[in-house]
Amino acid sequence: MRILFTTHPAYGHFHPLLALASAARDAGHDVRFATSPRFMPVVEAAGFPSIGVGLDWLEADKSTVPDELKPAPGSTLEQYFAQQFVTAPAERFARGVVDHAATWRPELVVRERTEFGGSIAGAALDIPVAAVQVASPSLMTPAVLDAIEGPYNRARTGLGLAPDEDLDELQSHVVLSFAPHSLHDPLIDLPPSFVSFQPVALDRSASDTLPAWADPLGRTRPLVYATLGTVFNNPDYELPFFPSVLAGLRDEPLDLVVTVGPNVDPTRLGPQPANVSVVSYIPQSLLFPRCAAIVCHGGFGTMLAAIERGVPLLVVPFGADQPINARSIERLGIGLVIDEDEVTPERIRDAVSRLLNEPAWRRNAEAIRDEAAMLPGMDQAVDLIEQIGRRGRG
Repeated sequence: MRILFTTHPAYGHFHPLLALASAARDAGHDVRFATSPRFMPVVEAAGFPSIGVGLDWLEADKSTVPDELKPAPGSTLEQYFAQQFVTAPAERFARGVVDHAATWRPELVVRERTEFGGSIAGAALDIPVAAVQVASPSLMTPAVLDAIEGPYNRARTGLGLAPDEDLDELQSHVVLSFAPHSLHDPLIDLPPSFVSFQPVALDRSASDTLPAWADPLGRTRPLVYATLGTVFNNPDYELPFFPSVLAGLRDEPLDLVVTVGPNVDPTRLGPQPANVSVVSYIPQSLLFPRCAAIVCHGGFGTMLAAIERGVPLLVVPFGADQPINARSIERLGIGLVIDEDEVTPERIRDAVSRLLNEPAWRRNAEAIRDEAAMLPGMDQAVDLIEQIGRRGRG
C-alpha cells in the first residue's frame, strides 16, 4: 500500500509519526512524507522519501515564518490555531499533494492531527484519511473547531469540494493516540474514532548515537535534562528559563544536560562547570533512559517520552497545549509545575530536589508507564491503518 504521511515542518509534529511510519515501512508498505520543502532534509535524514508542498518554512526558524502564518496581535488561541494550521497553509498544502498524486498516487493519507491539507487532499483524491494525535486532544475544543470550520471549508471549495458541514467528515477520521488513557482530561469527551496505543519515542535516524561525552552520564549521580523542545526555543521563552535552570542546578550534586534547539547556538549561555553540558540537540529517546528528572515546557512529545520511561517532570508551560499537559501532570502526580512568570533559580532547584528525593514522583510516573505498556502495540496500529486503507479500495 502507498501511504502518505503529512506533517507541518516541525520536529514536534514530525516525530510522533516516525514510529508508525517506520513500522508501516517494515511491514512492506511504500511510505512517503509530505511537508514543507525546507523540512525535507529532516525527513530524509530519518530515512524516508519526501515531497515538498505548500508554504516553504520551518517552525523552529522564526526568520522563515511568512507573515501570513502570523496571527494578529491579541489573537485568541482559537484564532491562532486557525491561522497557523488552516487559513494560510491548508489549501496550498492540499494542492501540492494532489499535484504529486499524478506521478505517485497514495492509497491512504495519515496526517498529524494539526495538519489539515492532507485531509483535504484525501477528499480530493477520494482516498481514506487517518490522523495521529500530536498534541493534547483537549486542544481540539468546540471553540477551536468553530474557528477552523470557515477557513477549512474555503480550502475545500478551492479544490472543488463541497463544504464539510459541521466538519463531520473531518471528525470521522480515525485518530491514533500513542498515549495512556489517564493522561487525557477526564472532563473531555474523546471522539468515538479515537484509538489508543502504546507510546513509542522515536526521534532519531538509524545513525544517531549518544556523543562520547554523554556515556558516563547517569551512572554515578542523577542526570537531569532540560529542554524547550524545538519550537519554544527563542528569546521570548529562553529568558528566564535556561538561565534559571543553569543557576539553580549547576552547583547541585547532579549532571545537567541542556538542549537549546537545533537552530540555536549553545555558546550563547556562556561557559559552564564540568557537570553541565549545553548542546543544540540530542534525540530524547537516547537520553531519557538515563534521566532521573526532566525540566521542560510540557510539550506533548517530551511528556510522552518521559512517560514511556517513567521519568518525573518539572514543567514550565508557555503556550499551545502545554498548560493542558501541565494540568494532567499535576493531576497524575508525575511532576511539578511552575508558572512562567514565577521561574527563579531557587524554585527550579527546590522542585528538582523534590523530584529526585521524594520517591512518590518516580513511583507515580512508573505507574503511568506501566498503564501505557498495557495498551495495544505498534503492530496493531499498523493493522488499523491497513484496514482503513483497504476500505478505500473496496
